[in-house]
Amino acid sequence: MDDDDSLSKQFENGKLIAGSVDDLIGHLTPTAEYYPPEDYLFAFLLTCRTFVDPAEVLTQVLERCQVEQSNPDLPGSATVAPHLSLLLLQWVETFPCDFLRKCMIDKLHEGVRFCQDIDPSTAKGCERLIRMLDNRLLDVKAKKKVPVSNYTQEISFTRDVKPELLAAQLTHIELDFLNNISFGEVISMLGKDVSSEKGSWKNVENYVKWFNHLSTFITTEILSPDLGSSRYLTMEYYMDVAVICFQQGNFNSAMGVLAGLNQSSITRLHKLRDRVDKSKVDHLQALEDRMGLCGNFKEYRLDLRRAVTEHKHTCVIPIFSILVKDVHTISEVKKTKVENTDLINFEKCWELARQFEEFRQYQAGVCDLQSDGNIQADILTADVLTEDGMFFASYNIEEPVTENDKKRYKTFLEKRPPTRMESHFWA
Repeated sequence: MDDDDSLSKQFENGKLIAGSVDDLIGHLTPTAEYYPPEDYLFAFLLTCRTFVDPAEVLTQVLERCQVEQSNPDLPGSATVAPHLSLLLLQWVETFPCDFLRKCMIDKLHEGVRFCQDIDPSTAKGCERLIRMLDNRLLDVKAKKKVPVSNYTQEISFTRDVKPELLAAQLTHIELDFLNNISFGEVISMLGKDVSSEKGSWKNVENYVKWFNHLSTFITTEILSPDLGSSRYLTMEYYMDVAVICFQQGNFNSAMGVLAGLNQSSITRLHKLRDRVDKSKVDHLQALEDRMGLCGNFKEYRLDLRRAVTEHKHTCVIPIFSILVKDVHTISEVKKTKVENTDLINFEKCWELARQFEEFRQYQAGVCDLQSDGNIQADILTADVLTEDGMFFASYNIEEPVTENDKKRYKTFLEKRPPTRMESHFWA
């Protein structure tokens, strides 16, 4: 480990790996001649909320900069303002949700006034900073409107939409949900945010709800009472959609469609599955193998890495639940403090930052596939069955055969009558 002016700061190969909270904030604080390394800036601002309130960080940075500026040894023309205003700009740009709190906005304005007072040449940069803050907060606060379809009559996806086009719409939807998620939300979701006003994670919840909606939508489509003898074609159609999503680098939708195809209300339909084209069954099985949990999703991780490094797609959508699982594992396995000390284990912070750096790459993707807002609206707003409703519909297609099926069927009938939506499927 390298030596430093503070014995409590520990470095390895030039990187800070441990230190007290004060030392870590000191390493973040700019001076007239020093600006924190970009990777440290991102890692600290991302993870500091797990061991100190970001409002306390901003307060200390401003106080340290004021002390620095009052240093009589500072050359007459040198000021901390250019570096401080840049740090505030990068903070607002990367973690705008931190400034939803009034105390943070007040401190930011205090920092801006300080910069302008000691160095008028930073005025334009500070004005840009405030404009960026206003725009970012508008983006954060804006409620995503549920799209409305302009189709005058109900469409049938299997009849009116090619599987390639439907898969493209799923990618557009996924990227919209993914881009709404901030890094701080994921930290808050893990219950590791020590801020005095903990952030919400509504955008994470919305993304999870979308995944569940997609899988249930697929199941509902296959169980539709209007399909009759062509039901197996609908199943084949969504098998194709799953494979195409995977080929397009949209792994989250591929997993969502697979989940819908593998609902127990579908897998129990043996007569239906026997009619499905065997080559499509084989393709689906190959896809399930590639996305299976064997070796901690080893095959999927290889495919994801290839999709990112080979630049085959303009955007790549990872399986979000696995991404969150990886962050959660680091958060739980790695200790926040170095054993038997009060020093922050910054190696953990570096690992979390690497995970979120990949997340930033996914969010930076641009979907160049054909977009159809009407199809997207129909998917997002489609009525879907409850779990009980799926089984009511499933039993209407094929009667229960096994003992377990018969018991479940009897339980459903005794529990309650079907809802209006379920009755439609229970014709």
